[in-house]
Amino acid sequence: MKKFKNHFYLAIASAMIFFAGCASQPTLADNMRSQAAGLQAQVDLKEKLAADWDKGSKLVASGEKQVRDGERLVQRAEKDLRKGQEQINTGNRQIEEGRKLMEESELRFRDNFPDTPLNPGGN
Repeated sequence: MKKFKNHFYLAIASAMIFFAGCASQPTLADNMRSQAAGLQAQVDLKEKLAADWDKGSKLVASGEKQVRDGERLVQRAEKDLRKGQEQINTGNRQIEEGRKLMEESELRFRDNFPDTPLNPGGN
């Protein structure tokens, strides 16, 4: 049995050596195809990089336009805010002046016409 195992392993090793020796070396055509595949990979990469650069360039242009438009909107909004604040301030001054004028008018009326009742004013 031991002899059989040794012969079996020897046969397997011989077969492996035989089949390894049968493997042919790559032909010139195989080498050309291999180089072409390598070159095609480079071409594909260069095409992808160029396409990515184009996409990036378009994104930059679009982004710059967005920034310009946004800045214009902010400027308009700031201008509108200043204008609105001015209107509020003017309105508050007018309210203050109007109330003061009403109060003075009512006091002067009471001083000048003490016997005349002022129902809407609370008297």
